[in-house]
Amino acid sequence: MLRLLIVDNEEIIVNHLFEVFRGMDHLSLDVYKAYSGEEAIEWLHRTRMDIVLTDIDMPNINGLQLMDEIFKQWPQCKIIFLTGHSEFSYIYKAIQHPDVSYILKLEDIEKVIQAVEETVFKIRKEIKTGDLIREAKEKIHIALELFQEGYLLNLLKGSSMVKATKEQFDQLSLPITDEAPVILVVGKLDDLSLQDNNYLEKIQQIYSVRQMIKRYLTSNLKCVIILDDHFRFTILIQPKENVSPATEDYVHTLHYIKGMLESVQQSCQDKLNHSISFAVGSKPATWNDISQQYHALHSLLNYRIGTENTVLLVDNEVPSTVEAENKAECSSDEEFEAEQKLLSLTTTNLFTFIEQYLESGLKDKYFEELEQVLQPLSLIKNKNNLVAQQVYCSISMCLLSYMNRWGLRDKVISKIGEIRFVNTVNFCSWGDAVTYIRKLSVCVFELQKLEQKRRADNVISFIQNFIISHLGEDLSLVRLSEQVYLNPSYLSRIFKQETKKNLTEFIDAARIQRAKELLVNENIKIHEIARQVGYESATSFTRFFKSSTGCSPQEYRDSYVMRVK
Repeated sequence: MLRLLIVDNEEIIVNHLFEVFRGMDHLSLDVYKAYSGEEAIEWLHRTRMDIVLTDIDMPNINGLQLMDEIFKQWPQCKIIFLTGHSEFSYIYKAIQHPDVSYILKLEDIEKVIQAVEETVFKIRKEIKTGDLIREAKEKIHIALELFQEGYLLNLLKGSSMVKATKEQFDQLSLPITDEAPVILVVGKLDDLSLQDNNYLEKIQQIYSVRQMIKRYLTSNLKCVIILDDHFRFTILIQPKENVSPATEDYVHTLHYIKGMLESVQQSCQDKLNHSISFAVGSKPATWNDISQQYHALHSLLNYRIGTENTVLLVDNEVPSTVEAENKAECSSDEEFEAEQKLLSLTTTNLFTFIEQYLESGLKDKYFEELEQVLQPLSLIKNKNNLVAQQVYCSISMCLLSYMNRWGLRDKVISKIGEIRFVNTVNFCSWGDAVTYIRKLSVCVFELQKLEQKRRADNVISFIQNFIISHLGEDLSLVRLSEQVYLNPSYLSRIFKQETKKNLTEFIDAARIQRAKELLVNENIKIHEIARQVGYESATSFTRFFKSSTGCSPQEYRDSYVMRVK
C-alpha cells in the first residue's frame, strides 16, 4: 500500500482532498494530512511517504523547503506541488527534479486526482519493471568475485537453494562451464593459526598464496579459486578445451594438476615460508555429485601419513581400510549404503536448512529436507550405529532447541505424551525413532500455527479496542502500527488476513456505529458528534455518514425521534 501525504495551511483544502483520496479504493492509498510544513516533517520522521501533495506557498516552511527535507528523508518519494503561483521563476527550481510535478490550484479536482493517479501508476510501473534489479546488475561487477564465491560455496555445500545452470554461470561470468564436470582440489595452509589476532596479516598471507595458485594453474586450465569459512582453498578445474571426461585428456589434466600443485607447494615454502597441503579428486565430479566429493576431500585433507605437513593426496591413492571396516560392521549392503548416505549428509548444510525451515514455519520445505535423513536412518538395523546416533542427535537438538525457546514443552506433552528425546533406549529401532520424529515435527508445526494465530488475534483485538476507544483521534495506519510495534504495511496485511476487512473499513464502521449512538441524544450537536468520531468539520462528517447509511445525520436523528414517539 502506497502512502500519500497532503500538506496545505488551508484546512478546508486538506480535509476535502483527504476525504476524496481516502475514498478512492482503486488506488489503495494510505492517506495522511498535515496543516503545515512542520507537521509534514513530523510525519516524514515517523514513516516512509511515497507521494506528497503539497502547497508551495506556506508560512515558516514553504513547499520548496519541504521538498528538500522530503528528498533528504525519502529520496524515492514523488512530489506534486499544488500552488496558486503561476510565475515560472518561482516554480522553476521545483520542476528540475524528475520526481516532481505541479498543478495550479485554479484547476478543478479532477486534475488533482489525475495527477495523483498518474504518480501512483508511475511508482507501480517502476516496481514492476524492476529498477532495483537493473541497478544491481549494473553494479554487480564491483563485487563479482564475492558473488561467484557465495554461489559456488552454496553448490559445494549442497544447498538446495541454488542449482548449477548455464544462466547462473553466464550471469556471474564464471570461467568454467556447467556443461562439463570438474576436477576438485581442496587445500589449506598447514601453519596458519586461526587464533592469530592479526587478521589483516592472516588475510594477506592467504591471498598471496591464492595469487600464486592462480598464476600456476590458469595459464593452461580453466579454474576458479574460492575460500571457504575456514580459510581453505577450493579449486574447481576444467581443461581449456571441451573434452569428454572418459578420455585420456582428463587423465593428462590430472597429472598436470598434480605437477603444478607440487610447484605451488615448493614456491610457497621458498618465497612465502608457508607449507600448504592439497587433496585432489581422482575423477571429475558432475555438478550433482560435487558436494559429496567436496566434503570427502575435506575429510581427506585431515588424513596424515607420518607427521609431515605439505602433503598432496589423491582420493583413490589413500587406503580404504576405514571404509572396509565400516562395511564389515553393517549387516547388509542396503544398510551400508544407508549409513554412507547419512554420513555424507552430516557434512552438508542440510541440518542448518532443516532448522531454518522450522524457525520460518515452512512446513513443506522442512519435511522435504527432513525426509532425506529419515529415509536412510530407518534402514539402519544396529541400534549402536554411531552415524545413526549422530544424525538422530542433530535432529533432536534442533527440535528441542525450538521447543525450549518458545516454551512448547508442556503443550507438546499434552498433545503426544512424554518427550522421548533423552536417549535412544526409548526406541525399539531406528524405524521407531523415525516415526516419533515425524510425529513430533507435525505436532510442533501445529502448535506453531496455533501460536501464530493467537498472537495475530491478540494484535487484532488490541487494535480494534484501541480504535473504538480513540475514534476522535489520529487513527492513521502509522499511529496504529506504533501501538503494537509492527511495520504499517504488515499490520494492514495481517488485519485483512484475519478479519477479511481492511482497517479503514473497520474504522469507518466503528465511526458509524458510534455516531448512531450519539445521534439519539438530541442534546449533542452534530458538529460535536463529528469531532468525537474523528472528523474536522460537520460537512465532511455529513458526507461520510450519508454515503455509508443513505441518509444524513439529521435525517437519522429525526427518524429515531419519530420511532420513539
